[in-house]
Amino acid sequence: MFKPYIYKIALRYFFSKDKKTIVNRINGFAFFMIISAACVLLIVLSGFAGLKDFGLTYTSSFDPDLKIIPNKGSYFMADKERLGLLEKIEGVVSASPVIEEKVVLSNELNSGAILLKGVYDDYYMGPTLDSLSLIGAFSPNKSNAIYLGADLASSLEVVMSDDFSLLATAAKKESRSLFSFSPFNTRLLDIEGIYQISSDIEKKFAFTSINTISSLIGLGENSYTSIEIESDGNINKVDLEKEINNLFASDLSVLDKQDLNPALYKMLNTENLAVYLIFSLVALISMFNLVGSITIMMVEKKKDLRVIEILGGQKKDFNHIFFSLGVFTTVFGTILGIGLAWLLIAFQSFYSLVYVPGTSIPYPVSLTSSNVVIVFTTVVLMGVITSAWSSSANK
Repeated sequence: MFKPYIYKIALRYFFSKDKKTIVNRINGFAFFMIISAACVLLIVLSGFAGLKDFGLTYTSSFDPDLKIIPNKGSYFMADKERLGLLEKIEGVVSASPVIEEKVVLSNELNSGAILLKGVYDDYYMGPTLDSLSLIGAFSPNKSNAIYLGADLASSLEVVMSDDFSLLATAAKKESRSLFSFSPFNTRLLDIEGIYQISSDIEKKFAFTSINTISSLIGLGENSYTSIEIESDGNINKVDLEKEINNLFASDLSVLDKQDLNPALYKMLNTENLAVYLIFSLVALISMFNLVGSITIMMVEKKKDLRVIEILGGQKKDFNHIFFSLGVFTTVFGTILGIGLAWLLIAFQSFYSLVYVPGTSIPYPVSLTSSNVVIVFTTVVLMGVITSAWSSSANK
């Protein structure tokens, strides 16, 4: 049965000060520890989320929002009409057909393997790639030209000169001659430009025109390895798969960024869980202060039990009062802790109080509603369990 006086007394105990200083100090310290636990947990989760977003901007910056690939084989057919219909799907900003193939680039002195991407002039990442240019420019409209990363260019000792070119070697995809002496095709590619972003990406990707790579590997017209989708965030891979099944006769599937980098996302999710569990343990330890606070308050207010019984109350009401006191302490402390963390995160975002050690890069932080909910639920749940256990001691 709901008894309003239980919560009124609990609130009175929470806001009023005891005559004994030691009781006030213990209660205040328990409240402070809950604030600290919620604040630290949210700051740590936000810091990890910031680092995760910061890292993914580099590691998956060349990955599309969604990617359409064939379930069987390496290539599928897509004419301009179907590509146009694909771009009209709600949530799709652009659809860029791509041919990707492993190619060996070599000159007289060095060689290296690369994933060569053939794209059209309207490739959705064109402006981004052009902004990353260290030398030259991104121009997929030029035949027999290549745009490669600075790390690979350094290892191949590339020289920006009309007399310098790289020999691209790739396996033939469609060989109609029984007397073909070599399973490979070769083509000389001029250096159109060099981009710079990060070593991993620079070693992995190079770009050329669709026509160049098609002729290099001997692929037919309107054949592609994938279609890279730029979305506005209002369409996911499940919805897109339903749409493309009506457009294409081929058996196709859709991948998102997590599917394209499963190992990376699995590692980040595992690390995030580990950080959460470690600092949740810190929050749990702080709850021992709440145990001490409730226990001392129950001993201190023992005489109030007689008054409650005289007024018609039951002994269990006394326990409910201190259970409610523990819940109020936890909830108010968690809210204040989240508010304090929000202020600190906001200061870091706008004024860059902390920098990544050894660099001039502000430490990245990202405050998300999911982390706020996780922190509030975790700390409050711990507080409720602790309060229930502590208040039940008086039988």
